[in-house]
Order: sequence, then structure tokens, then C-alpha cells
Amino acid sequence: MMHVEGAVAADESLSPLLCHVLEDAKRALALQASSEDGSEPADLPGIVGEVASRLGVRLTSLERDEILAQLENDKSIFGILQPLIEEPRVSDIVVSGFAKISVQQGRRSIRTPLRFVDQRSYEAFVERLLHRAGTTYSTKQPIADGMIGSLVRIHVVHRDLCDDGPYLTLRINRFTSVDTRDVERAGLAPPSIIDYLRAIVGIGRTILIVGEVGTGKTTLARALAGTIPTDESVLVIEDTPEIRIDHPHVRYMTTREDNVEGAGRISPAQCIRAGMRMAMNRIIFGEIRDAEAAEAFVDVCASGHSGLSTIHGRSSHDAMTRLELFLSRAQKNADRNLLGAQVATAVQVMVVVDLCRHTKIRRIVDVRELGPVADGVLRQREIFSYRFDRGHPEWVVGTRVSAFREKLEQAPYSYRLHTLPERIELPTEISYREAALLMQR
Repeated sequence: MMHVEGAVAADESLSPLLCHVLEDAKRALALQASSEDGSEPADLPGIVGEVASRLGVRLTSLERDEILAQLENDKSIFGILQPLIEEPRVSDIVVSGFAKISVQQGRRSIRTPLRFVDQRSYEAFVERLLHRAGTTYSTKQPIADGMIGSLVRIHVVHRDLCDDGPYLTLRINRFTSVDTRDVERAGLAPPSIIDYLRAIVGIGRTILIVGEVGTGKTTLARALAGTIPTDESVLVIEDTPEIRIDHPHVRYMTTREDNVEGAGRISPAQCIRAGMRMAMNRIIFGEIRDAEAAEAFVDVCASGHSGLSTIHGRSSHDAMTRLELFLSRAQKNADRNLLGAQVATAVQVMVVVDLCRHTKIRRIVDVRELGPVADGVLRQREIFSYRFDRGHPEWVVGTRVSAFREKLEQAPYSYRLHTLPERIELPTEISYREAALLMQR
């Protein structure tokens, strides 16, 4: 069981009568907040006292303190989940019922002692989060996604679709802003590998980032997007806004699902078609999840626009298989060689990110350039591959000859792959820090 400093578990012995006082106090607090400008802090002890008196309940000091503790938790945006939000090792918070709260650390699920007072208070909490994220859910529209600020992505499944529920998942983005040096310091890869990717972006080639949930795909995409030359026009398309970059010529579009009347859907293809009329140079597409998105992204990148996107998968082979499967669904009866040729025309570099099974740290584990289809096979040139050897991480340089060598060497940000050693290690200070962390586990 994970211990979170400052976390307070709701008292499982809170009586129904105290729960009633607590809920009435919450309603009184909400009413006061809606009728005032919020300049004066709420008098929580006074509100609890007034509610208890109105209900004819005599509270002991301990009972009053229990109720006040719950109200203090609810004053923060995330209520009793706030300590988990503030815990830097937590990547996801998963709530599958008012008394079932878990977190994920490095893709390991850990149950916490936290719980909501009851089902009613939990559902009210979920409604408040959805309202803050500017969305809602219902039996007609049972799945909702949104962002709270720029750091927390919220996903909710209505209890009509669950055994218990509602299901609430919070994905926490630990970087308010991120650049390539940040991902280097986090140990994602050595500087020479990040510099290669930055150079690939600089010469206008398309990169597809592959990885499973929680491996850092979006973080790496944000970092690389920040290296796009400032004289180019950038369009970012996502279903849930996560990628925000500091760029003078960036615009953002958000896809949208049908409303409860079955109208109002804005598809990825519609956003991309609109983008092609907006004089953009680059397109950043949050994640390729279906056939429509795959065909639209491949089409726009094959037409000459440089792109950056992510896709779920464990390896480059998985990513290619998924892309070809998506395209085959969109293009019925298309020859597989044609599908592979479309991918090769659109995507030039594939990057795989994963958790190292030894250190549990996010790594770039594979970087390869995609070539043309020959004899029914899409040619791939392995540039870098990761391995954990003799107790420390290292990256093997698979080839020192890039298909883009001339452009890479002549670009304003020059990169010379052929000068790299056979093996690359992390900078000494990062290696020492990681070794110290591993010894503490």
C-alpha cells in the first residue's frame, strides 16, 4: 500500500447522521460561494455549527473535526485526491468506486487508503470535476474527456456502463512546460539521441512516436514540437488538449464527438482538411487511434506537410501493423504493398518509448528510419537501440549512415551521425542520480 504524506483517508466509521451533516454543510458552503465574490474565506466551523443546530444534532469535538477535515479536503480542486495529485511519482489516479482509489507509478497499480464518504458524495465530486473541465456525461453520452488546467486530463465512464462506478481516471502531466533538455535530464535518452530527433524535426521530416500508456509519448512529442523553427506555421489537433508549445505561429483545433442529439461531431479528417486551408507548414496530431485519423494524418504528411504524432504500440512492428490495419479499414481492398508505401511516404522516423524493466524509468528504446517498400517489405534502418547491460543503461548505434545525412549535416542545426561511438551512455550526473534512486528501492 502506498503511503502519501499528508493524505487523509475518510473515516470508514463516519455514521449516517454525520454524513447527513457533512452533505448539508457542503450544500450550505456551495450556496455561500455562489452568492459571494469569494474575497472572504468561508467560516467552516460556523457553517458546521449552524447545520448541526438546524438538524438538532449535538456534535462532539472529534465529530466536528472529522467533518471539518472533509470540508477542508473538498475546498481544493481535487478534494481528497489532492495529495495524490501533488505526489510526483504518481502518473495516474484511478477511481472505480467511492471506496476504491488506486494510483499508478511506473505502470504499477497501487491501492490507497483514501475513500469518499459515500457514493453520493463521490458522484457529486465527479460532476464538479466535469463542470470544471467544461464537459459532462449522462446515460445518453456516458463517456467524457476533458482537461483541468494544462496538467490534469480527466476521463469518466458513467456508472450505467460499469459494475460499480462511475469510473474516474486522472492522467497527470508533471511538466508545466517541457523542452528537449528536460527529457534529457529525466533520463529518456542521452543528448546525442535527442539531438538527432531535434535535427530530424529541423529538416522537416515526420516523426511517429510509439509507446504504451504512461511511457511518455506525449511528453516527448511536446518537447520535440518546441523545436520547430519559429518561422513556420504549426497546427495542433487533439481530442483532449494536452500539447501546448511556446511558438509564435501555432494554432490549436479540438475534435469533438456527437452531442446527445447525435449531431455536432468534428472529426480528425475535418480538422486536417481545415488545416490545409490555413496555410500551415507543420501538423501535430495528438494520437492516431482509428482508421479515419490514420488515413487523414498519412494523407496530409504524404502531401508534403511535416508531421508529428503518437500511436499506441509496444514496438515499431506493432505500430506499422496498426497503421496498415487502420489504412486497410479506410481503403477497402487496397494492396498491402500500397499501404506500406503510403506509410513510408508519410513517416520518415519512428521512435519507440517504454519503461526499462530493470530501472522502471522511461526510455527511448528504439529509433529507426523508414525507407521505401521493396519486394513487399518496408525497409527500416535501425539508428539507435536501448539495452541494459552489466547494471547500467546504454544505447547501441545501429548505423552511422542516415538516409538524410546530407540535409542533417547542412542544416542550420548540423548533426553528424557518423561521428558517434558504437555505444552511448547517459551523462555521468544522470547515471549517478539514477543509481542512487535504484539503491533506495
